[in-house]
This record gives sequence, C-alpha cells and structure tokens, in this order.
Amino acid sequence: MSRPVLTVVMPNYNHSRYLDRVIGTVVSQTRPPDEFIILDDASTDDSVERISSWVQRYPSIRFIRNEKNAGVIAAHQRLFDMARGDYLYPASADDDLLPSFFERAMEMAERYPRAGVICGQMVIADEHSRELDLIDVRRWREPLYASPERFLQEYLEVEEPSHAFTSSTIFRRQCLAEVQWFRPELGSWSDTFAIRAIGLKEGVCYVPERFSIWRQLPQNFSSKSRHDYRHMLDLIARAVYLMQQPEFCDRFPPSHVRRWERRYRWRVLKDYLRGNLTRKGSGMGEQCQLYARCLRRSLGALSLAAYRGDLSCFARG
Repeated sequence: MSRPVLTVVMPNYNHSRYLDRVIGTVVSQTRPPDEFIILDDASTDDSVERISSWVQRYPSIRFIRNEKNAGVIAAHQRLFDMARGDYLYPASADDDLLPSFFERAMEMAERYPRAGVICGQMVIADEHSRELDLIDVRRWREPLYASPERFLQEYLEVEEPSHAFTSSTIFRRQCLAEVQWFRPELGSWSDTFAIRAIGLKEGVCYVPERFSIWRQLPQNFSSKSRHDYRHMLDLIARAVYLMQQPEFCDRFPPSHVRRWERRYRWRVLKDYLRGNLTRKGSGMGEQCQLYARCLRRSLGALSLAAYRGDLSCFARG
C-alpha cells in the first residue's frame, strides 16, 4: 500500500517577518509534505520577495498570488480546491511547527485510516516566542484513536467550550470536503467547527506530543474575534444553527449542543466582565472611575446576555 499524500497549504497576508521561520519548519520536517502550496493574499509588505526566495531554493513549492485581498477563509477555500493530497494541513504564516509533527501524525493516519483528523499538543506563545500555555487533552496521555463517542465523552464534554488544536491538526481531505471546508459564516471558529463535526462522525487520532507553536498576536484572525464579544456571540449562535441543521444534527447530540452553547456564552460574558477592571487606584477620583467602569460593564453584560446572535448570513436569497 502506498503511503498517503500530505499537502500543506498556507495563506499569507503581510506576515513577512514570520515567513522564513514557518516555511523553514515545514520544509525541514522529518517527514516532509508531499505538496506545499503558498498563497499570498495581496500583501503590501515584502512577503512576495521572501516567499519567492524560498521557491528558488525549493522548486517543489507552488506559489500563487491573489491580485486583490480576499480574506483568510476565501484563501483557504482556494487552496483546498487546489490541493491533491489525501490529507491536508492548513498552516498559518505566523506559526511554527515542531520537527516531527508530520511524521508522528502521518504514522497515526496510516495506522487508523478511518480517523478524520489527527491532532497533537499546541504551544501558545507570544510574539517573542515566549511560551504562555500548552493546549492538550487532560484525559489522554498516550497516542490513541478516539471513536466519535469517546471524542464526545472524553473531550467535548470535558474540555473548555473554546478548546481547539487549530495549528496542530491534520485533516483527511475527503472528510474536510464533506463538511464544506472552513465555513465562512463561522469566521475564526470555522476550523474548530470542522474538527468537531468530523470527529463526531469519523473519530480522531491524538498524539500527546508538541506539534506546533501558535503565536498569540493582536492582529491574528482569532485574536481580533476573541476580543469582539458581540461577534463571539454571533459565532456561537451560528455554530449552534449549523449543529442543528439536517447535515450535522446526527453528529451533534441536542443535549451536548445546549450545554456547549450555555458554557461558551457564559465564558464570553465572564471575559467581558473582567475587561480592564483589575487596575487599582488609591485616590477618590480613580475609585469613582473604577466604579463607573464596573457599572458600565455590568450594564453591557446584561445587554450581551440578552443578545441571541446575528444569523442573517444564513438568510436565503
């Protein structure tokens, strides 16, 4: 049996300062990808020059350009359509990969061909590469294949509602195409939804080893969304809507959907309430300002709690 083909796709927009690192970590993998496609989404920095220099050294890299900026979701869709691999890894232009990521993940893919996704641990770091956190699965301490039921009971029902291995996940192409790639309605949560929808039908492989380093940058697609609390509630409402649709309702148990929505909404409200209220002041004026901020935050939280989310993106023409 021939080994499965792995394609790495990477959109880039103005991430020139990180490109040498991430491209270097892709091409130097102990099990290099069989195909590597980079799309520049009309960058205005020197990204094109940096990518071109790598193409000169590694002619196997396919480099394409958008004349106009289309956005990260549209860029991914174009790349997924072009990819020829049995498995897809959507790389981010500002992340790093650990050297044995692809080798370890593809070993699991060959051992458990039914699995729709293969995940590993994800390190969260700041822009200076200082480690901030490690994302893993508390109950899984050895490499394994988790059936859809086990994935639900030991992962989705236990970990935080926002838990995700976005930069440490390889997708089986057929399964990702079946859920319509990354759904544009879900924005920064589109890859996490795909992981969950696929895992609840095909199961997942998990390796408790560090696969990638995800940089938490202010300009990140996901970072911008996370601090827009109303938008986060929109994404939650849209995810729930999709989970309840005929194409997905047999994957997402209604009881799980209700619990997930409640937990995630509460998480967003708590994050909003925390805001910048931890700053202490000793003067009367500063104390009054703090109380005023607390009052405004409380009123804003009440408004958010009553907000059910914008589903207009699903309106039929």
